[in-house]
Amino acid sequence: MGGSLARLALLCASSAALCAAIGAPAWAADKCSPEALGALKVPHLTVAAAKQMPAEGANPAYCDVTGAVATNGDGAGPNAANFEFKLPENWNRKFVFFGVGGLAGSLRPSANPRDTAAALTRGYATAITDTGHTGKGSFDPSWILEAPGKLNKAKVADYWYRSWHQVTAAAKRLIAGYYAAPRIERSYFDGCSYGGHMGFVEAMRYPDDYDGIVAGAPYIDNRTQIWGYKDTKALLDAPIPPELVAKLDDAVLASCDAADGVKDGLIQNPGKCAFDPHSLVPGTLSKAQADAFDLYLRASVDEHGHTVYPGSSVADLVSTDGPGGGFVGRVESAVPPADPHARQPWGDKPPGLWAAVVGFAQYFVIRDPDYDYLANWPQKGNRITEAALRKFDARSRIGQVDQPERLRRFLAAGKKMILYHGYADTAISPFRTVWFYEDLAKLTGGYARLRQQARLFMVPGMLHCFGGAGPNSFDTLDALDDWVARGKAPDAILASKFPDNKTDQPALRTMPLCAFPEQAKYSGSGEVKDAANWTCPPGDRSQLEVGPDGILAGLGSGRN
Repeated sequence: MGGSLARLALLCASSAALCAAIGAPAWAADKCSPEALGALKVPHLTVAAAKQMPAEGANPAYCDVTGAVATNGDGAGPNAANFEFKLPENWNRKFVFFGVGGLAGSLRPSANPRDTAAALTRGYATAITDTGHTGKGSFDPSWILEAPGKLNKAKVADYWYRSWHQVTAAAKRLIAGYYAAPRIERSYFDGCSYGGHMGFVEAMRYPDDYDGIVAGAPYIDNRTQIWGYKDTKALLDAPIPPELVAKLDDAVLASCDAADGVKDGLIQNPGKCAFDPHSLVPGTLSKAQADAFDLYLRASVDEHGHTVYPGSSVADLVSTDGPGGGFVGRVESAVPPADPHARQPWGDKPPGLWAAVVGFAQYFVIRDPDYDYLANWPQKGNRITEAALRKFDARSRIGQVDQPERLRRFLAAGKKMILYHGYADTAISPFRTVWFYEDLAKLTGGYARLRQQARLFMVPGMLHCFGGAGPNSFDTLDALDDWVARGKAPDAILASKFPDNKTDQPALRTMPLCAFPEQAKYSGSGEVKDAANWTCPPGDRSQLEVGPDGILAGLGSGRN
């Protein structure tokens, strides 16, 4: 019905007289306009612009709507969150809200690229918000403080949780009114990185908003910034230039690649690896460089040695085609530090992880934009002082979604969640998502029971949200919809690796992503880069196996 109504609206928009002659309802005439959308009287919503976009390529014609939702409540005061809604002519009676990344501040989605590309084609009405502020870049923290020491409480509340819940309510009202529909059949949230955090917030704080959630590489824990400082500082003190990174990656593959039963350039479970960077001293690395990479792999700990955040993955150190440029671009920077002791060692081109860490600490934690993080932050190696950890946690608690028990209401309502994380992610440790899922399994009675509601798919060789040497292109929106609408749970998700990540080219390889803790197994014959020769063995628990590198990272017996 929705598609017919939308086609009628397009007809009426081109000829109001014809619309009246065939007895079409008044709302159908020119309904993609600020005036018509404003007439729907959605509370707190203001339409700034509405434009009918023509069909192009695989996408249908759609109404592109921009504006703002006035936000308020939770003791934080008023603000406004900008939005963009896309309302397709072929509406399938479903709605998907896409998350944003970093410190937000834009209407650029941070979600599974396959999902964002396919949503309109499949007839989804879509929404996105900037979370209540505009930024100069992905990690612009300038909006956080009204003055040194004084948070902008309204914008901070909107960034951490409030805005997209209130934009969701407004979007649903407008969509139903636009299509003259009694209801939206299914509503989904789809995000990666901070967008994954947004999905967790929806499930934990507002479990009635969505029927299903896709959360990729989720920003679960603000202690990610403690881990990020550890990694960038280690490699600031002893940089490993790109040509040595390539040799280091070759050595990692020689040590770990065949552990999953086949040598194919992918490490299925980097937590099982037993690679020691000191084995490359002195031929490839100096002792200082080996010590730095060893520190990169280690979990962050407090003064008593208790693990506070897991370490990093050893997998795929050479790929640069993901956000931030992988290990070389995000952790080290392609530009060597001009002065390792300066407040900004890399000048105006720091690695992405450093920019995220420093901005977060200066504005959210210290609340002083002039704070010299490198000189003053009390963290040495992988160890942080208790006083610093307490202050860090106290001032960033509002943004934590690290308590699995808060998912109880969402899961108890029979709703579904798909999580995924690249095992070569250098922006958020993939082991943090593994931690969370393991804790959730303990809370809900084991993996078999948990997988009735929530499934995790770890992606070998994938960087942050996309990119990397592994099969990093896969469809989670369709998998979620099959699960929610048709009861078909995803035992495996087909993933592909395309040249230069261009999905219009023939795939270089395909393989199944398995529901954790299962791990993909090669059949032993046939083309190793063909998914037809791989399976996800039911009941397999291979991804729970932990080796020396996993123990360093805080997995298994290495976790306190």
